[in-house]
Amino acid sequence: MSGRYQVLTELGRGSGSIVYLARHQKLGEYRAVKCIKKEPDFIWKVREASILNRLNHPQIPRFYDMEEDEESYYIVEEYARGESLEAKMLQSSFITLDFIIQVITETAKILDYMHHLEPIPMIYQDLKPEHIILSRDGIKLIDFGIASYLGETGNKFQNYGTPKFCAPEKATGKTASIQSDIYSIGKLLEELVCAEGSHQARCLMQVADKATSPDLSIRYQTAEELLADLSAHMQSKQNSIYQKHLLTKIVAAGSQPRIGTTHLSISLTAYLNQKNKQAVYLEKNTNGHMRMSIQNGIFAEEGGLYRRNNFLGMPAYGEGVSVNIPKGSIEILDYGTDIAGALSEGADMILFVIGSRYWETDFANCAFQTLKKEKNVFFMANYGCKRQARLYHQKYGQPVYCFPLDADPFEMTKEKECLFNGLLEKERKNKKKYWNCRICLREWGNALIRGIGKLCSKRLR
Repeated sequence: MSGRYQVLTELGRGSGSIVYLARHQKLGEYRAVKCIKKEPDFIWKVREASILNRLNHPQIPRFYDMEEDEESYYIVEEYARGESLEAKMLQSSFITLDFIIQVITETAKILDYMHHLEPIPMIYQDLKPEHIILSRDGIKLIDFGIASYLGETGNKFQNYGTPKFCAPEKATGKTASIQSDIYSIGKLLEELVCAEGSHQARCLMQVADKATSPDLSIRYQTAEELLADLSAHMQSKQNSIYQKHLLTKIVAAGSQPRIGTTHLSISLTAYLNQKNKQAVYLEKNTNGHMRMSIQNGIFAEEGGLYRRNNFLGMPAYGEGVSVNIPKGSIEILDYGTDIAGALSEGADMILFVIGSRYWETDFANCAFQTLKKEKNVFFMANYGCKRQARLYHQKYGQPVYCFPLDADPFEMTKEKECLFNGLLEKERKNKKKYWNCRICLREWGNALIRGIGKLCSKRLR
């Protein structure tokens, strides 16, 4: 490639091509370079360059150049940084209704743009999770190797595509059309709904069924029609797709450094995602624990966010850095020892971690005095020390809950799951007025105590 690019790694392989990540030697910019061997059928494969050259859309990779040598052609295009939808779907706990709506809406709009190009519309023909990249700015649609002009016939691309997502008319040799792309959108919606699994998500199968109908007279004629139907389902009171969690922002803080605030926050984030309530950890302190965890652990980067198993979080980047938080996520803000910052957030719930060792009680006492008049503050005694939690409760007349002694914040244990189940009762059991708990005083209307009272009775005996 004329020495302008340094090949760094292989990104993937397709039919007769290999895609590499390369860096421009002078500009320092990253590029995706598709290498196509000069085999007998290579001519139709390099059509992708002319296809990309016609497309001008922020969610389609930009075409830069095409080069060749004696053996291969090289298509140089924008590198779509992020994780594929295929990889994301392996972690089904991250698939939520809002996520499904976002992916389908953005994908349909990209295809609708192609379907209305002048003077000749285009069809994509190869929609599947592998070709959708989740980037910082939304999704990116990649790999236009078998895209074609509408009505084009007699080309080998008519026989290509992934069978699972291909419209039935392609299998019978008929000419692909806009409705062929609509069918693929419907199959993608099916996959996402099955991954999410809830009753609300299954209501969207009506849209998927119409989009994948073998009868072209029933199938949506355009992506616009599909989006309009999807929007109607979203706004339906019966389906309640826009229903939000009562908890949207949870703040964690602690009475002193190294008291376990980050450990609690990470564990809660992992728990919520495991329960299909999408949550994102946000580091709001300067201790750098999140950044150190990323350097020393195995994380997948997703547009400035980092994922490990059921955990998704963002380190403290400082001012001037913008990262898109998934729409509808519950934010878990880790403020460390910054009590003033924690209170300024106006959160639905503040979890305040205090120590259980003798030399930590003075810090806990100061925290109690500062926070005793604040609403929605729940004290968590660390290290699973039931005795000290009981002493705190007796001294201050309000419940103190035990966060269990725990080695790995990214892994869920039965003890942590039991505790966090109680926290979510604030959403689920807000109509009951009383809960009997021999350790916690009987409270009126306190949803957290109602939900966790039984746990306290069992664990603080």
